[in-house]
Amino acid sequence: MKKSVSFILAVIIAASLPLALTACGGKSEAGYTYKSYASSLATNWNPHTWETNADSEIVGYLTSPLVDVSVLDSKKGEYQWVYEAAESVSDVTAENSADLVRYGCSRTDADAGYVFEIKLNKSAKWENGEAITAADYIESMKRLLAPEMKNYRANLYCTGESALAGAEDYYNGRADFSSVGLYATDDHTLRYVTRDYISLNYFLSACGSTWLVYTPLYDSLKQTTGELVTTTYGTSPETTMSFGVYRLSSLQDQKQMVLVQNEKWYGFTEEDGKLVSYTPFLVDGERREQYKTQKIVIDVLDAPSAKQAFLRGELSVWTPTADELASYGYSDRLYRTDTTYTMSFFFNSNADALRKMDESRGNKNSIVLSNDSFRKAMSLCIDRRELVSATAGYKSAYTLMNSLYYYDIFDEDKTDGIAGYETNYRSSTAAMEAICRLYGVKYGEGERYKTLDEAYSSITGYDLGAARTLMKRAADELSRDGVYKKGEDIRVRVAFSAGALSSDDNKLIALLNKYLNAAAKDSGFGTITVEAVGNVENRYSAVPNGEYAIGYGAWGGAAFYPFRNFELYMDPDKYSVNEAACYDPKTEKLTLTVGGNSVTMTWQAWSRSMLGSGRYAAAPVSEKLEVCARLEEAFLKTYYRIPLYSSTEATLLSHQCDYYTDEYSVMYGFGGLRLLSYRYDDSEWASAVRDGLDYK
Repeated sequence: MKKSVSFILAVIIAASLPLALTACGGKSEAGYTYKSYASSLATNWNPHTWETNADSEIVGYLTSPLVDVSVLDSKKGEYQWVYEAAESVSDVTAENSADLVRYGCSRTDADAGYVFEIKLNKSAKWENGEAITAADYIESMKRLLAPEMKNYRANLYCTGESALAGAEDYYNGRADFSSVGLYATDDHTLRYVTRDYISLNYFLSACGSTWLVYTPLYDSLKQTTGELVTTTYGTSPETTMSFGVYRLSSLQDQKQMVLVQNEKWYGFTEEDGKLVSYTPFLVDGERREQYKTQKIVIDVLDAPSAKQAFLRGELSVWTPTADELASYGYSDRLYRTDTTYTMSFFFNSNADALRKMDESRGNKNSIVLSNDSFRKAMSLCIDRRELVSATAGYKSAYTLMNSLYYYDIFDEDKTDGIAGYETNYRSSTAAMEAICRLYGVKYGEGERYKTLDEAYSSITGYDLGAARTLMKRAADELSRDGVYKKGEDIRVRVAFSAGALSSDDNKLIALLNKYLNAAAKDSGFGTITVEAVGNVENRYSAVPNGEYAIGYGAWGGAAFYPFRNFELYMDPDKYSVNEAACYDPKTEKLTLTVGGNSVTMTWQAWSRSMLGSGRYAAAPVSEKLEVCARLEEAFLKTYYRIPLYSSTEATLLSHQCDYYTDEYSVMYGFGGLRLLSYRYDDSEWASAVRDGLDYK
């Protein structure tokens, strides 16, 4: 999966780790071990530089956020903010108006939304027993933003909804750290000054992510690489200092990772020689035992090995393939959940790069991907309803963002927890109209569809007739330009997976080849073959670097602030844009109609327009929705990225353990690792396994 993109996602991941992780092993002794698997292990859990979901999951185990979310009422789906490394967070803007001038905030006359006081948990310690103070947070932020380090996660504090005032200038070497809006008033109190307005609820969401590192170890591992200073902090047990529920016990490279309870974590007490913890808040009206899992074991396993290990009782969770899912579809241990991640093909459409790939990267006539009509035909020829049969229950997608995106879930007047249909981005009038325009579906008097809902619901992203017309046009254009000889075959290698290809992957590629050749029939193109390539170290950079013409991957996250997602595709100063070889968003301009007016900006400027001090950052939600929808439509029209389907998690949970609730919430999952319980300890489970297991 692709890099996580938001503070919010960190909250969700922490709340739903049992589903997020997927490894094996463990002895048959008393205790509670959560055993999961992965195709490859995390390699970097430094809070300043982690990139992948696998990395993020380990960060979640080894750190404690200032604020988390958990279950309030599982029947109603209500969530609650819970304090972890913080004791309280409050808006103190009115009492600290001088900070707005001192740190250069976007407003200097505000009485809320800029200055937040964070009272730190006085019991928090590092795994070596040292107390954590406000100075640790300040020194950690100083290193995160250090201009000589260019840390990947610095962007979370330089831009976006909760950007620190002054952080961007310090990060870019235009000021010193004293200009950054983070300071202490005593050993356990921080003041965090934001550059732009943010409501308390969204700031609490931001507190679900952490920037804290153990600076003595961090600094001792620094090294100079060219013009940059880097650190190997958070890459092995020896380079890691936990302040979370677990600590890293052992690591065998690409074989196994083991985490055990962190004895110094503030939430543990000792009872009968064991570490136990109870929620300091009420869940369904009661205090509950939390973090009962004593050990987490993650093994590297391929899909067949994982299945056998699960059926032998050696895994706590297993993700079946598409074919296997049919056998377990009615199991009471099967849990299905949607995710924000949309799997897509992304392209390198640069003609020069494509020619070089034909010469040295095993492609043939990949120049066809430089043609807009070809890429559009590729999108329209894909029967997504059939394509998802090659997945473990994924859902068809033809938009950048799926139905899990909300633009308001924090209304304090709501009593039902998660906001309803009216705040769902995909169900908004602006978003539905944009996709209807994209696919040419009309509605109203005299049209096939009478209402917007009917028109939008009819869209599948599949139009073979239109795809054939576009394929013929593409062949004619490429032949006319002298870059393709009609009738010649086409072969394109796809950077498909960080691990080995699975049977589902091969099935998907076979379907894609079928679709492409059906669309290309009688078009002037020869046989088209796309070839999936596994074990690609970083497919997201391999495509813009000219190693592959097509990549397969996903973006997700920022589920509760869809207005920031376009930076992923349009802002190379903040993210490694997968489509960077296709265009220059910093210089190329786009004109959109907003509020009846034509507005022209660069793609990068549009991606920033709804954030911070951007043109529409303070606009009414209705106007932001219009900008968001039109920008999504415009990017999809480039066909630099073709959405395929949204991922779902269809997993079987071992009979050894139980989630807290069977009612899924986008805020806290099924209760997460925090509230996971066990029917058997490891010794009892070993005996139960001998009697046989049935999951069908």
